[in-house]
Amino acid sequence: MIHDILNIGICTVDAIARPIEEPPPPGGLRTFDSLTMTTGGNAMNCGIALAKMGIGCDVLIKVGRDMLGDFVISEARKYGLGTQAVIHDDQGVTTPFTFVCVRPDGQRSFFHICGTNGTLRYDEIDMDYVMKHRYCFVTGTMVMPTFDGQQTARVLREAQENEVVTLLDTVYTDSASREVWQAVILPCLPHLNYFIPSQPEARAITGLDTPPDMARWLQDKGCLSTWSSSSTRMGRFAARPTARKRTCPPTASTTWSTRPVRATAGARVFWPGCSTTCPCPKRRHLATRPPPIASRPRAPAPASYRSNRSVSSRNERR
Repeated sequence: MIHDILNIGICTVDAIARPIEEPPPPGGLRTFDSLTMTTGGNAMNCGIALAKMGIGCDVLIKVGRDMLGDFVISEARKYGLGTQAVIHDDQGVTTPFTFVCVRPDGQRSFFHICGTNGTLRYDEIDMDYVMKHRYCFVTGTMVMPTFDGQQTARVLREAQENEVVTLLDTVYTDSASREVWQAVILPCLPHLNYFIPSQPEARAITGLDTPPDMARWLQDKGCLSTWSSSSTRMGRFAARPTARKRTCPPTASTTWSTRPVRATAGARVFWPGCSTTCPCPKRRHLATRPPPIASRPRAPAPASYRSNRSVSSRNERR
């Protein structure tokens, strides 16, 4: 079964150890009380969040041929994510892994290996499979050094040309210069229906401070609509008054507006509503805003999730 949504991007296995007061000296040993193994990475996190809301999703990620890769695929399948496009590395590169040290006061330190996230390439991606989806969400940009930039832009361009709605999310790398950010992001903007940076990420790209100015700058570079999330549960959504495909150039009188919208973790990016007044002849992806998630048919939640449903439901309603 192929779902409407395809997530392309990063995954990792997280080993969370607590409590760890300090690292041992060379040759030394420290013990800790608990170890939790879980998956992480934008593509996996978003897919699992959608699955918990009953929304089907496929993932296109790259893993090593190792026990960590088997664990990632097992977790994806446990939540009902489509894994037929998962790529396995044949060059001995390991699955991405993060060891998280949690101090008694809750502060965390991280040891991370980029692994196969750093070797994903355009020529490994089955574009025919991508075209079978309604939405293509590339997530993890800025920490996929091989795939970032021109290769990502090529996937987005080919998807959008085939009427797939394209979305892009980034990872905040505070050490990257504005030149590095723009070298990665600018090639992608003309091929995006939605760009979803956080406000620090948008500031790093544009050098501007306010959401309207950020949105105007990004849309001037070709992006149709932008979403800027913040540290609160509110974000800002900005769109042109008339939706357009790349073939519809903006006019000199085009204006922008931003307005706050409430975000829910993992699912914040899927608001595929566009105006039906777009002059483009093909409008399969320019449907009016869909009904609220609660009114759509829901797939049954995974058994492992149902036991915690009451707690999660309260969190989602906040």
